[in-house]
Amino acid sequence: MRKLVLMLISVLMITSVFCGCGGEEEVKTAPGTLIGIHYNRTNGSVANADFYIYVTPYNFTAEYMPKNEDEWIYDEVTLSYVMTEKTGNVTEEQWKEIEETVLAVYPEIAPKKIKESFFRKLMKKFIEEPTVLDGADYTEISLEWKTEDGIITEKVSDPNGTNGYRLYLLLQELADPIGREIHGLE
Repeated sequence: MRKLVLMLISVLMITSVFCGCGGEEEVKTAPGTLIGIHYNRTNGSVANADFYIYVTPYNFTAEYMPKNEDEWIYDEVTLSYVMTEKTGNVTEEQWKEIEETVLAVYPEIAPKKIKESFFRKLMKKFIEEPTVLDGADYTEISLEWKTEDGIITEKVSDPNGTNGYRLYLLLQELADPIGREIHGLE
């Protein structure tokens, strides 16, 4: 009987650690006014597809590989192609499109506030949760917000679906305007 009770407690503790029992609090609205986006996409399975951009309502700084291969620069020292660096201005219309897209995907990408159970809190002291990465492909997005308490930066999830891809295309087109077909919000 004692072994059964210990096994049951062990199972409850382990499942509370790994399944996130205790639930997540949904964040539905943005915490303030969007004032900046850091977007970093590294695609290890596709050569020369890395992309980084920092955008504010007024300007941007980007590093990327141009879609036009004639613009690629080969570095003889590192034996690789060098990413293009570009800065530029952001029009009011461009910022409005980007901001609308971020706000549309925000409920999906917002950081989740996890309500931790007693067992989860206890086990976090003893077990480090594993981090799983999908090879060298990843996207990091941080959003800067102006709030009543000042400026905050949130690291958010990579948005899925059509609106998430729309955000990626809007940012790419801002840095490397080649006339990408960008659909409206869904």
